[in-house]
Amino acid sequence: STRPSSYSLSQNYPNPFNAATTIDFNLPQASFVKLDIYNVLGQKVKSLVNEKLIAGYKRVTWDGINENGQTVATGVYFYRIQADRFNETKKMVMLK
Repeated sequence: STRPSSYSLSQNYPNPFNAATTIDFNLPQASFVKLDIYNVLGQKVKSLVNEKLIAGYKRVTWDGINENGQTVATGVYFYRIQADRFNETKKMVMLK
């Protein structure tokens, strides 16, 4: 099957990461998706996805750059997906 049976958000890899990390997620149906990165204070660092996507297996790469084009500091970050009624948050670590 080319379509996943349920929504899911995978752990990023590599984790911890240095230059870039990959985030995989699954959409069983077309959905408006928001995938954002937050710091430990809960402040949004970067929006990776903010659009309607077709169903399927998805992959996004984050290069450790914030919305202002600056490399983020070493530390813990969270990534959160919202797709229809599906919401999930996972933790990742940036090391320099």
